[in-house]
Amino acid sequence: MKKIALLLTAFVSLASLQSCTIEEYYDDHYYDQYNQVFELSNETLSTQEDAYTYSATWNFTTPLYNGDNVLVYRWQGNSWTLVPVSYPLGAGDMVTYDYDFTRYDVKVYLSANFPVNELSNAEYNEFVYRQTFRVVVVPGAFKQKMNFSDYNATISALGLENASIKTLQIKK
Repeated sequence: MKKIALLLTAFVSLASLQSCTIEEYYDDHYYDQYNQVFELSNETLSTQEDAYTYSATWNFTTPLYNGDNVLVYRWQGNSWTLVPVSYPLGAGDMVTYDYDFTRYDVKVYLSANFPVNELSNAEYNEFVYRQTFRVVVVPGAFKQKMNFSDYNATISALGLENASIKTLQIKK
C-alpha cells in the first residue's frame, strides 16, 4: 500500500509541474523601451571556427524576450541583403554568410567550401574584413506576415524608420 501511495504522490507531483508556464507580456511601452535595430559596423569576422568558417559574436545590450526573432542584414555597398546569403567566386568556390542567436548574443558566420585562408586579398577584404551588419529584432508579438528580405520594408512594418540605431559590442 505504501508503494501505491508513493507512486501516486510522485505522479501528482510530476503532473503539477507540467502545468507551470512562463508567459511574456508585451505592452505598448515594449516598443518604446527596447531598441530593435542594432548595427555591427566595420567588424572583421576574426574568430576561426575551423579551416572553412570564420565568425564574430556580439552581445545584446539587454536580453531578448523568449519569443523574439532576429534578422541579420549585410551591407552590400548600396543596399542591405538578408542573411543567409551565398556568393559564388568562380570555379565552384562559394562563400556563405549565416547566423545564429540566443537571448544574449548574435553570431555571424562566413563559411566557404574551401579553406578560408585561401581567399585572395581582394576577396578577404570584400567578405571578411570590416563588414557591416544590421540586426533587427522582430518581437514575438509581431503578427503581420511579410517578406523580410527587404530591409526598408521590414523597418517600416516594425515602425522603426526614425528609430536610433545602437551599436553592439563585439564579444572578445
